[in-house]
Amino acid sequence: MTNKLYVGLTKTIEPPKGGCLFISDEVPNVPRSRIFDPMEHCFDPLKDLDYRKAREIAEILYTIAPQGENTLTVRNGKRALLKLLLENPARLDEIEMPVSSGRNKADDAAIEAVSAIQDVLVSPVLRRVLCNPTNFSFNPRSTIFARISRAELGDFDALVLGLFLMAHFKGQLVIPDLGFYGREAHVKYIREGRLIAGVNTLSELPAKLRQSVLLIKDKVASRTTYEDAQTLALYEGHNPDPLREDNEYNKFIQRSIA
Repeated sequence: MTNKLYVGLTKTIEPPKGGCLFISDEVPNVPRSRIFDPMEHCFDPLKDLDYRKAREIAEILYTIAPQGENTLTVRNGKRALLKLLLENPARLDEIEMPVSSGRNKADDAAIEAVSAIQDVLVSPVLRRVLCNPTNFSFNPRSTIFARISRAELGDFDALVLGLFLMAHFKGQLVIPDLGFYGREAHVKYIREGRLIAGVNTLSELPAKLRQSVLLIKDKVASRTTYEDAQTLALYEGHNPDPLREDNEYNKFIQRSIA
């Protein structure tokens, strides 16, 4: 597994050898690869649920409709959802709405947490994919293309499916449009050395994730913005030299924006 970053409007990302989960609107024709189609396949996002995975699911359910990252309401809701998940429900749609006493803030937080789940499961596609019996296996040694078409599913359903798939898969991740899917919590995939990603511009990413992807050693720039080319040049160790126009800094910028 490895980390690699592609920056710019021209991105051709090949699936690596050894298996991966490749999430994209359209999938290439690659021999011996497998295709996850949300119109046909289902998986259990609660499979092998432990504390870390439960926390990741709680983060997903709150990040898709953020109401403020550090507000007390959000923190209480995440905590309540984590506790509900650690009770080991069989399925997402079997987490029951608690009854509010009208005075207990913990009850109110739990109600909001379950409401976050129910908001997701309003979608018939998401309810079917996430709550029906599993009919697709995710072997980390297989090359799996997840066809998550935003044009067909809409942005919300595509985002939820992409985030749940990323949390579910244990191997190499390939995300050509990290600008759409990327969240600060995904820094952990870089730390684990298993994120190959592409962005049109670095500004698409939240600040913490942007700093982390810039520290990836293996970077490819093609048709970037001038500002991104400048940033990448500095991270490559090239410094501006006002006395020489043909310095490595300027050469790198020209190659990156070409």
